[in-house]
Amino acid sequence: MTTRPPPLAATAAADADDPLFVASLEKGMRVLDAFRDASDSLGLTDIATVTGLGKSAAQRFIHTWERMGYLIKDPASRRYRLAPRVVELGYFFLRSDRLVSMAAPHLVALRDRCGLAVHLSVLAGGDMIYLLRLPSRQLTLAEMLPGRRMPAWCNSGGRMLLTAQDDDAIRQALLRAPPRAFTPRTVVDPDALLAMIRQARDDGYALTEDQVLQNQVGAAVLLRDARDTPLAAISVRAPRHDYPSDRLLSDIVPQLFRTAQAIQDA
Repeated sequence: MTTRPPPLAATAAADADDPLFVASLEKGMRVLDAFRDASDSLGLTDIATVTGLGKSAAQRFIHTWERMGYLIKDPASRRYRLAPRVVELGYFFLRSDRLVSMAAPHLVALRDRCGLAVHLSVLAGGDMIYLLRLPSRQLTLAEMLPGRRMPAWCNSGGRMLLTAQDDDAIRQALLRAPPRAFTPRTVVDPDALLAMIRQARDDGYALTEDQVLQNQVGAAVLLRDARDTPLAAISVRAPRHDYPSDRLLSDIVPQLFRTAQAIQDA
């Protein structure tokens, strides 16, 4: 199993001097966060390793989450997986988020017009998170589910979100978490990525090709509020053989701009 620094541990270190910060709660949340990269279930040792907690502490947190209905234990293997109640938290957020409720009808209309996958994403540190993912017929289940977190530099929506940051902040983020390739054509050179983000900032849109998936292209624009503050990115994903860059630019980008304006005016 691959060990990675738990993101919540960094939060704890940054907030160590905050008198209102509850360190034990942060440690408990690390247990749920451990399942971020898990393909299936995790054992006690796995969870202790990923979270950096001792086995005794990890076991207590695991037991508590299980009693609360957020983890399920397999009696035979004694391994754990996330329980359906975790999905409830996402539902509560999506149901009550004003941006999602405003954008959803317009994104559905865009998907129906172009017949392609449409996404709404927001920035979370150096990453982006999909809030809505309206699938095309060709997408797999994993590509339909909201909540996925990805490096912001690797796709059109994330690059548009990064255009709101200054170049130094983007450069430092790329140095802290060096890009890795998803496909043979993924751009991972920090200088090249920064140049592409600058170009997207100047153009007002971003185009990508074969960056996360082979034979897939993407286009994105920013969704802004009435004060022109960036709120999210709207993006479309399409098969490269159907949408070469010139068609993506002529057919899809104008629709993205119109959709963003319609949401802003709603």
